[in-house]
Amino acid sequence: MDILHSFYCRKPWLDLSFNLKIAAKGKCQRCGTTVKDIKYLIGHHKIELTEENVNDPSIALNPVHIEIICLDCHNKEHRRFGGKKQVYIVYGSPLSGKNTAVREMMQYGDIVLDIDALWQAVTFQPAYIKPDNCKFNLFKLRDEMLDQIKTRYGNWYDAYIIGGYPEKYERERLAQMLGAEMIYCESTREECLTRLHNSGRPKAWENYINDWWDKFND
Repeated sequence: MDILHSFYCRKPWLDLSFNLKIAAKGKCQRCGTTVKDIKYLIGHHKIELTEENVNDPSIALNPVHIEIICLDCHNKEHRRFGGKKQVYIVYGSPLSGKNTAVREMMQYGDIVLDIDALWQAVTFQPAYIKPDNCKFNLFKLRDEMLDQIKTRYGNWYDAYIIGGYPEKYERERLAQMLGAEMIYCESTREECLTRLHNSGRPKAWENYINDWWDKFND
């Protein structure tokens, strides 16, 4: 597994990054722009993370070396992950922080296939509602995008597929097909339910979260 990418889905980083964004009060520490939602802020390491220092908490988890910046400022940074196109499957429970983690891993010119976002774009329903009668069309669109990722079609750099994928067989099959790395976004059922209750989302999300954990196997 790519240890640089998996770092951003581990609980110590997720907790630290969230707390630093709250402390920044929605403001980019580089250009001064204020964003409406802290999920559009990025925890940027002033000292570039490498395989040699990513497990050194004095660098990787030291607030002194972390800058909270907006997406525009982040996009101006040079690409840290060069070379051939890489594909990453970022999976985990609803509200485990998958989207936030991908925003901090990706660079300008990467592509992201967020399965929940695709459902919402096609059906205009909340993320936890997936009408059965729309599956055929949704899966057709999903599979077309996955085929482009599989064949590395286009000029994008790296690709990220965001999804629940609670069942081990399903995600391993997809990873093998795409030649992808799998990255688990660490969380517990209790943490995700707590985030739900603090977020103001509808109570119906509870079933969405519990259903994922009931199916999860690693």
